[in-house]
Amino acid sequence: MFKWIFANPERGDKVLSAATSGLDKAFFTKEERADASAKVGEWYLKWLAATDGQNLARRLIAFMVVFVWSALVLFCVAIRWVSFAMSDFVLVVLRDVVMQPFSIVIGFYFLTHAIRSFQKGK
Repeated sequence: MFKWIFANPERGDKVLSAATSGLDKAFFTKEERADASAKVGEWYLKWLAATDGQNLARRLIAFMVVFVWSALVLFCVAIRWVSFAMSDFVLVVLRDVVMQPFSIVIGFYFLTHAIRSFQKGK
């Protein structure tokens, strides 16, 4: 294998340049990190502008999902005094059907802001 790589000097140069290029790309300098952050920020602003008309629909969906989740939780607590079986059924529906959309909506609206504030605090 070494004979194949180093038999031709041009081939050896290509292998060496590919290896050094790979090592260079493996580590971010502060300047490269700033450039990447700027590109992500620019993309995010374009995405916000492109999806501006969907804000009302997103908020309506979020309101509906949170309303269903909170109504089921309150119903489960209220019905617990009357029927354990019905309360357990409501908990199963809450866990299997409602929890994933609820988590996605809450994550979409609040997780981004939490991560940003955590990164600024470092």
